[in-house]
Amino acid sequence: MPSRSHSLAVWKTVSLSGAALIAVGILAGYIDVATHFRFEFISDHFDLFTLALLVGTVLSFVGFIGWSAQPGAPRRGLTAGLILIGPWIVLLFGSPIGGTNIHGPAALVMLLILPATVLALVLAIMARAKRNT
Repeated sequence: MPSRSHSLAVWKTVSLSGAALIAVGILAGYIDVATHFRFEFISDHFDLFTLALLVGTVLSFVGFIGWSAQPGAPRRGLTAGLILIGPWIVLLFGSPIGGTNIHGPAALVMLLILPATVLALVLAIMARAKRNT
C-alpha cells in the first residue's frame, strides 16, 4: 500500500503535468499571434497544441480533485481561488497580444473558464468539508 506522501506526490505530478499542457496549448496560440504566424510548426500542427490543451484540462481536473482528496493536502482553498482566477489573469495579460477576440488565442482561454469555475467550486467544497471534519 503506497504511503500518503507518495500518493500526494502522484496527484501533484498529475495536476502539474496537466497545468503544463494547458500552458503549452495557450502559449502556442499567443506566440503564433504575437509573431504574426511566422512559425510554421505552430500553424501547421495547431491541432497538437489544441489536443495538449484538452488533455491538460482533463489531467488537471482529475489531478487537482485527487490531490485535494488526500489527507494533509495543504492550501485547498488557495488552490481553488487560483484556479478560479487563472483564466481571467491569462485574458488580462494576453489582451495586449491578441485582444479578447473570439477568433484568436483568447478563445481557447475563454473555453477554460467554465471547467476552471467548476473545478474551483469542487475544490472549495472539498476544502470546506475537510475543515469541518
